[in-house]
Amino acid sequence: MIQKTYYSLYAQAIYVLATGLQLIFVPNMLLGMFGFEPTTEIWIKVLGIVVLSLTIVYYGINKHGSSEVVQLTVWSRAFVGVGFVLLALTGVAPMQIILFAGIDIATAIWTWVELKK
Repeated sequence: MIQKTYYSLYAQAIYVLATGLQLIFVPNMLLGMFGFEPTTEIWIKVLGIVVLSLTIVYYGINKHGSSEVVQLTVWSRAFVGVGFVLLALTGVAPMQIILFAGIDIATAIWTWVELKK
């Protein structure tokens, strides 16, 4: 069986790789770019490790996953995007978090389009 390649999942993997590394090694640079307050809390680095682990997941899904599993990534990224928008609209997070939502929603739509081909 020939496995289909989803370029959107590679793009998502690169995005989470870059984000995870920034959260681990230079979190305040990333936070500052989006209007968040600097932090010294360990949790931002813990989050970076979790985000970085998604790189492996997206790569593995692209190499070995079925179209049903790929479809789950669409729902997952849409959920993250909607969650970020709700955090912004309710005032819990700065509006700049919508930029992260945009990336997740855009790659989710891209994957959805790739699934339809």
